[in-house]
Order: sequence, then structure tokens, then C-alpha cells
Amino acid sequence: MKGDPMAKQRMIVTDDQLLVDMEFIFNAIREENGDWEKVEEEMKEYLATVQAMTGEQ
Repeated sequence: MKGDPMAKQRMIVTDDQLLVDMEFIFNAIREENGDWEKVEEEMKEYLATVQAMTGEQ
């Protein structure tokens, strides 16, 4: 529901951090069969991509 004031945010991206909903993270870990290190690496790569796009590091 786009524009729904009660819609839940899953991730907020700032210049130097990702603020991620716990449910989002735990679901990602479940999808990777418990491999939290893989999920951690994916989140770090995502942050690096965002930082490269904005010129921040």
C-alpha cells in the first residue's frame, strides 16, 4: 500500500548505516538457512553500494 501512513518500513538507509527491521533480518537469515554471516556480508555490500552511489565512505 503505497502512501499508507501505517505501512511498515523495513529499511532506512543513511549515509553511513542501514537501519533494518528485525523481522527483515531474521527472514533473510532463514532464507539463507541460518547463514547469518552471508546475510551480514550482503548487508555490508548493500551499504557499500549505497555509499558509492552517494559519494560517501
